[in-house]
Amino acid sequence: MNILALLLSSMPRINFARCLPLIVFITAGLNAFAQRDSISLATIVSKTDKLANEHPFEKVYLHFDKPYYAVGDTIWFKAYLTIGPKHQLSALSHIIYVDVISNKDSVVSSLKLPTINAVGFGDITLSKDLYKQGNYHIRAYTYWMRNFGPDFFFNKTISIGNAIDNPVAAKISVTKNKRNNVEVVNAKVLYKDRDGNAYEGKKVSWVVENDDETISKGRGVTDRSGYLNISFTSRSGNSPETSNLVTTIDLADKRSVVKTFSLKSVFAGTDVQFFPEGGDLVTGVRSKVAFKAIGPDGLGINITGSIVDNTGNEVTSFTSRHAGMGIFALLPENDKTYKASVAFPDGSKKMFDLPRVQRGGITLAINNNAPENLSIKIAANDEYFKAYRNRGFYIVAQKGGVIYYTALAALQSQVYTGVVAKNKFPTGILQVTLFAANGEPLGERLVFINHNDALDLSLSTNLPVYTSRQHVDMKLNAKSNALPAEGTFSVAVIDESKIPYDDNAETTILSSLLLTSDLRGYIEKPNYYFNHPDDNTLANLDILMLTQGYRRFSYTDILRDKYPGVTFLPEKNMEITGTLRTSTGVPVFKGIVNLRIPSRNISVNSPTDANGQFRFSNVAVLDSTKMILSARNNSGRSNVMLTVDAHPYQPVTKNFDDPNQIVDIDSTLSAYLQNSKKQNESSHVLNEVIVRSTKTTTITHENYSELSGLSPMTDQTITTERLKNCSFDLVSCIMSNVFGITHADDNFYIKRAYDAGNKKPVQFFVNGLGVDYPYLSSMRTEDVGLIEVYLTDGVSGINDRYGTNGIISITTKSGSFTPKEKTDDLQPLSTPGNSVTITPKGYYRARFFYSPKYDRPQGTVQRLSDLRSTIYWNPNIITDKNGNAAFDFYNADGKGTYKAIVEGIDYNGNIGRFVLRYTVK
Repeated sequence: MNILALLLSSMPRINFARCLPLIVFITAGLNAFAQRDSISLATIVSKTDKLANEHPFEKVYLHFDKPYYAVGDTIWFKAYLTIGPKHQLSALSHIIYVDVISNKDSVVSSLKLPTINAVGFGDITLSKDLYKQGNYHIRAYTYWMRNFGPDFFFNKTISIGNAIDNPVAAKISVTKNKRNNVEVVNAKVLYKDRDGNAYEGKKVSWVVENDDETISKGRGVTDRSGYLNISFTSRSGNSPETSNLVTTIDLADKRSVVKTFSLKSVFAGTDVQFFPEGGDLVTGVRSKVAFKAIGPDGLGINITGSIVDNTGNEVTSFTSRHAGMGIFALLPENDKTYKASVAFPDGSKKMFDLPRVQRGGITLAINNNAPENLSIKIAANDEYFKAYRNRGFYIVAQKGGVIYYTALAALQSQVYTGVVAKNKFPTGILQVTLFAANGEPLGERLVFINHNDALDLSLSTNLPVYTSRQHVDMKLNAKSNALPAEGTFSVAVIDESKIPYDDNAETTILSSLLLTSDLRGYIEKPNYYFNHPDDNTLANLDILMLTQGYRRFSYTDILRDKYPGVTFLPEKNMEITGTLRTSTGVPVFKGIVNLRIPSRNISVNSPTDANGQFRFSNVAVLDSTKMILSARNNSGRSNVMLTVDAHPYQPVTKNFDDPNQIVDIDSTLSAYLQNSKKQNESSHVLNEVIVRSTKTTTITHENYSELSGLSPMTDQTITTERLKNCSFDLVSCIMSNVFGITHADDNFYIKRAYDAGNKKPVQFFVNGLGVDYPYLSSMRTEDVGLIEVYLTDGVSGINDRYGTNGIISITTKSGSFTPKEKTDDLQPLSTPGNSVTITPKGYYRARFFYSPKYDRPQGTVQRLSDLRSTIYWNPNIITDKNGNAAFDFYNADGKGTYKAIVEGIDYNGNIGRFVLRYTVK
């Protein structure tokens, strides 16, 4: 049995509940085609079973307390971990990773959450040292999920504003036109203070840039209304979608405020794609064709148009229904090609080619309109029927890698129809595939099965209307199929007047686990399909199934026994592993390695195997915990060296939720940021500050001879002040603070060069000595005094000597400021010794949400203004055997509508969400 089989052998086998063929299209001649064709239906089923049982799919969902934030806030969230198509609470992995990534592709924060019963709690402090106003990408995953790629991680865009250190609210509008055959971009930027007063007569400098390239720049002065008009020319090749307009406005108090605006909406084009049902247009077979129109911002746009053939005849017309999507019917004719003439909202028109028509083919079509059944239709044209008459074909329907339905038939008629009861399938996305009997996929269709079987959740309050700061008793009741449901839930209560948001755009446990986690690409306003669904909503959801890709696995691959590679095993706990060798590189067998955790007075030993490898399992430590590994108890201890295995980081990849970025954060989040400003002012207390002059000596790269050829001017300098809030390991700190570099394969690279194909890594130096990645990963952030970044090596020749591209010099704080110039005294930091100190990535300890109590008439808490936007957050609500739970809190000072959201899952894998609004007067 292989290691994966051993790992999964303790897991219960999935009950596939597979049906025998329920559609009997044609039974005559089955024996004949079975003898001629090469792959049996049983083979397809067994190979897919192997995928489901040996490579089960995990999903992570994060429930946040609110949709957006401000600098100084705390993001509160709960993580849910499920496995399989029925969302069972996963026992496979016990650790969830949560990363916050900036729009410069730097990891700003990274948490490692332990799970208990497949859930975990976390929070992220948005300190002003690490976070600026902008859009951030949050992703969550397990180690096991990395085997299947980042497409199926939890991904969400979080917008963060700043009203505390940012007195300017700016809004931009951009247009583009042609003048003398040259594209001219016109931007109009409005500058106001946080109270809505225009900044008149202020000097503004601006630059249009892409990465390190300047496209255009200039200066101007705002008019009486606070507007600045900016105009520049756009030339092809220098104005890609990633360009930004960066403006700097000078204020009266000698401060300057920088505002950055994405110009993607200017430089990105519009696009329309067409998707024939089942995959192909076939001559003589009438088919549905879905389409999707995308604007420059990545969101759907409404279009109208017509289909014309190659003779110029109009065949049909179409109009989008929802989010730029729509559908029309087309009967392709022989030797004809088709184009779509599309009219966009701005009045422009464009022609698009439809997919090429197949001369001979077979199509798969499904009607999902009936509440109880799926109607399946298979149609072959004359040419295909004549060539493949009496040949066999299969229909296979699966969800999450688990097959729920199969059928087989012989091609003895050009059209087959059949009905399948929907109760054979669980709620969610079903993939129906049509196969030739040799295993070749001929067509595919996604359908969404909705049994309306989500948990029946309800919230109730003890009063119909409340006053500010009044005590609220709230009760939760959970049912599944009318029976009480025991489960785990999270509740957020927010002041909706301070956090306006479109309910349809919410990321919810339903939209995530049932929809977006199974599809590639971006889904606009996913909660639209679950928020008060009706016939129109369900029809639009079916169109979405025709336009979106499902690629969790490839039937072509698994029929060839090409299963996903298992590089990352599921994590049950933290482990520290490594190797003990002699100085000549020979593994030490039956050696002893000691692990000591000074802060917890723990000391344990591990023997080494024949390969010199040691392993410490069940290491449950918090982040930034110092550990000492030692091999000094071995004979010949002066002749051994320890190496510790580095934890491979997940590379930063494209944010699939990118279209949800907010360009005008100041205006879009104005109500929230105004409240944030008031909160800061009401809680601000100025303490006495005493400044004493002290003389300090800063040691830089210039103190070390190896680095003396570098420029005295760095490309970036990171001081202790920047690193003080960096509580995670040094590698993560570098990833989140050093701009212009990327991380891959346990190395750092200059991003621009890496993207261009230059795979030479950055060389690191610690106190003037070259070090490798394992040494770097063992360093503690608290020991670092200065980080200097160089994208070029000046006249030092370092890149040539080391075969690298770029230098990062790290100078530590104590005990190493005096450079060692004698070669005999130099200790090769890249060579491990018989003892090493490490600070591995440990578990994050979640904090508790503070909710004030107003049950006492006197006290400071009664005198301070309570302007909270998140009124209450509780990630650990457990319903009892009767499906009930109760909790209580106090309202804030805000009046208006409060919104309570509960989400969660019962112990049978049923998920649910409920929203309650109540009034505070």
